[in-house]
Amino acid sequence: MLFFTPHERRAIVFIGAAFFCGICLDIVFKLYPPAYKALIVLDVPLARGKVDINHAGYDELVTVPGIGPAMAARILYARQDKGPFTSLVAVRAVKGMSGKNFERAAACLMVGAP
Repeated sequence: MLFFTPHERRAIVFIGAAFFCGICLDIVFKLYPPAYKALIVLDVPLARGKVDINHAGYDELVTVPGIGPAMAARILYARQDKGPFTSLVAVRAVKGMSGKNFERAAACLMVGAP
């Protein structure tokens, strides 16, 4: 560092400090993994019955895995326009109900009497 200007020396020290901090953080994260990796996320709520698709309201539909706020609104509009659903397969006809979302939601849904 004999032939470097003061600005170059500061830049070299800054880069070295950033490199050192990165190595320290890498070691810390290997010893203590982030908390979000230890969380267990359930797709199906525990100790809860199935939701009747023909009688459920918006708030109840939003709690079903695979059904978000927009999908719950579409299901309610479809039920209002076309009448009650006759089977779970009829729910799949709602716009945006993909195969993966339908599989997640079907485990928590049932079709009651219209």
